[in-house]
Parts: sequence; structure tokens; C-alpha cells
Amino acid sequence: MVNVQINFFLQGKSIVLPFDFDINGNTYVCSEVLRLLPRKRIVLKAESEGKLYVIKLFSNAQKGKRELERELSGYQLTQKSGIHLPQVEFVSDDVEDYSAIAYEFIEHAAPFHDDPLVLSQYAVSLFNLVSTLHNSGIYQDDFHLDNLLIADEQLFLIDLASVKSEHEARPLNKQKSVENLAMLVAQFIPKQQQILIDKLAHYYEKRGWSWTEDEQDEFVDITYQAWQQRKNLYLKKRFRSCTMTAYDKTFSQQSAFRRSFLDEVGSDFINNIDTLVEQGECLKDGNSATVVKVSYAGKQLVIKRYNIKSFWHGLKRCYRPSRAAVSWRNGNLLELMGIATPTALGFIEQRFAWLRKRAYLICEYSDGQELFDVYQSRSPTAIELAGLKEMFSLLRSYKVSHGDLKASNLLLDKQSQLMMIDLDAMHEHVDNVGFQKAYDKDKQRFLKNWQQPVQQTLFKTALFNRD
Repeated sequence: MVNVQINFFLQGKSIVLPFDFDINGNTYVCSEVLRLLPRKRIVLKAESEGKLYVIKLFSNAQKGKRELERELSGYQLTQKSGIHLPQVEFVSDDVEDYSAIAYEFIEHAAPFHDDPLVLSQYAVSLFNLVSTLHNSGIYQDDFHLDNLLIADEQLFLIDLASVKSEHEARPLNKQKSVENLAMLVAQFIPKQQQILIDKLAHYYEKRGWSWTEDEQDEFVDITYQAWQQRKNLYLKKRFRSCTMTAYDKTFSQQSAFRRSFLDEVGSDFINNIDTLVEQGECLKDGNSATVVKVSYAGKQLVIKRYNIKSFWHGLKRCYRPSRAAVSWRNGNLLELMGIATPTALGFIEQRFAWLRKRAYLICEYSDGQELFDVYQSRSPTAIELAGLKEMFSLLRSYKVSHGDLKASNLLLDKQSQLMMIDLDAMHEHVDNVGFQKAYDKDKQRFLKNWQQPVQQTLFKTALFNRD
């Protein structure tokens, strides 16, 4: 019997861990929900009689038996290629309304993080894994970092339902191979992408192909397109219930939160948002926005409440996405681009049907100082100038404008990391003309902060001498 609380998870609701559930007469204790696709699939870390498992449950009402067949097919295809895999422990297609597959839990396994040290150490192993798949005529159709584990200095592939084959008896063709490889590289932020691209000659050598300058340019273009596709999917997931997002929409409210955060603080956080704002330490008290610092559940947070200044202001804003929702989206976009910003934890919109009223953005607190204040007492360091240059370069490469790039909207923390804030005017551009106009405006707004000719010359030379 599957525990009723699993049904709560599949519906996108939160419960308290751990909990017990039964499969085929055996009792398992779930200690962690690893992945969740509401109403379709849930992946659990569970223990029974001292042994740990990773158990996937597929809802039969949502073609669960077919999903189980895909999982087994992908497992068998990958097993033939010789790739490291967790061992299948049991399979069942008769668990009430669910189909189940259990894998061994790999001890001391860690996800493949987009960390420079991890990339330097495991890039060759990663390309060995991909080239082995492709030479076997198969590919992972949903390549992302959570589908790769590192254990005992070996790479393991998981989420095998997404493993597909075009021609199992012969290697994958070049076009499909390069597109699949670009999908993998696009899972990393731009700075890390370059580390991998610099090592791609290894993959091409394994496939018997030349890694020419033309090949490199073509791969960069394909990777950019793959990144755009990944970005669009990722940002959509920030506005629906899934493993990483707890989303809710009712007649009177819309909210989206990082699921890990909401699981820690509980839904009372949402219900008490106005009280938290009133009791918080005021950082800014303006007509359009109130910003407070609060301590909640052991966390230091910043809540920005977007106010309705008047009836006409409310009428103007009620049909448009709230500035909180826009900032939530843009904070997640900057994360994908590799531009630091205080982590956006969620947003709340108060609504009347489809009409929006007050809204709230919740972020992690940063103790960074405003850039203007920092550079009143000293000059920027070489590291800080490099960070500023990289920020403007990324904005240009991905055609993103900030909209109000004054120095008070840039923070510098104690580790010399630059952070961008106040994101509700940030905009992605489709056409080059519109972007260039907005980008030039960002540059001029940034330079306007520095009245001393020496500072202006320093920033113009260090940041924009090639624009």
C-alpha cells in the first residue's frame, strides 16, 4: 500500500518527513523527496531493513506503466554501453495506482556541480561518458547536472527513462551527437561552458572527428541556442509546481517559492507576510516599495513589498505581471547567466481573480555594501574591475538590460563578489537595435555615478574600451 502522504506530494503539497509506506508487503521509511513531478512521478530516498534505496513511483493514471517501461528500456540500453549505473533492486507494476522501480542508493554520491574544480577534474570523464553513449548509438535526451552523480571518482548516469536510441547497432550521427553534447554544455553557466569547450577536443578525438576552428565556432552557436531553450524551460518551471518550485494560485493569491525554502519555513510564512513586513527592520520606506530585513526560521531575509500608491496606480498595474513576479523571474535568469544576485526565494501576489494588487518579493539577505559607498573611500581592485567587465559582457552577450544601473543597485560583498539588485526593470531583448539602445543607457547610467574624471576614465577604459 502506498502511503496517502505520497498522494499529497504528487499533488504538490508539502508534508513532514520522514514517513512510512508499503510496497508488496515491505515497509519503507522515506527520509527525502529527491524529485517530484506533481500528479505524475515522485522519487524517494527510502530505507528498509537497514538498506537504502532510491524508489521511483509513477502514477498509473498518468501512463505510469508506460513510464516504467521507458525506465527499464533506458536502463537496459545504457547497461549494454558499459556506463556506470546504480543497480536495479526491484520492479513492480502492481502497487495500488502506481508502478515502481527501486535502485540501490549509491553511498557518498554527489551531484555533478558546475564548479571550476569539479569541471577541471571530471571534464575528460564526462566526455568519455558522452562519447561512449554516442558511439553505442544512444543518448540522454534530458541531460542536466542532477542526472550525473560522482561516487568513488566515477561518473554515474541516472534518470534513464530519458535515454533513447536511434540506431543501437551503430554510432549516433554527427548532427544529433553535437546537438546532444551542446544540450549538456548548456546546463552550465557561461563561464563554466568555456572550461568544457576548451576540453572538447577529447570528445571529438573519441569520435574520430577533427576539432577545427570552424567546428568550435559552430559548436558555440549551437550551445547558445541550447542555452536559450534551457532558459525558457527553466523559467517556466519557476511558475509551476515541480521538484524545485512550490507554486500555488487561487482566486485571491498567486505565489511561487523555491520548494526547499518553503519546506523549511512552512506555509505560515506566506500567511503572515504582512505581519513580517510590519515587524521587520526597515531598509527602505518609499511610496512605491517598502523593503525590510527579517529573521525567520533561522534565516536572514529581505522582503520587498511593492505598494499601490493610488487608485489610478493600482488600475494601471493590476492587469500586468507584478514587479515581484518580474523580479522573481529575473533573479532566476541572472542565476542562469552566472551574474550574482541575492538569491530570490519566492514571490507573493495578492489578487482579486486575475486583477493583481500588492505583491512581495522574498530574497536572501546580503551584507554587501552599495558600490557607490565602497568607491567613495577607495579605488576598485583589479578583481572587482574584472567582475564588472564580466557582468557587462554577459549582459551584452545575452541581450539583457538592467534598466536602472545606478551604483546603489550594485552590491559588493566581503569576498569582492559583485551582486546586482532591483531587477523589476530588467528586460530581455529580441532585436539588436532595441538592446543596443538599452545597453548604452545602462552604461551611461553606471558612468553617471562617478563624477570624478579619474574614476570615469578608469571605468570607461577598463569596462567599455572595446564596446
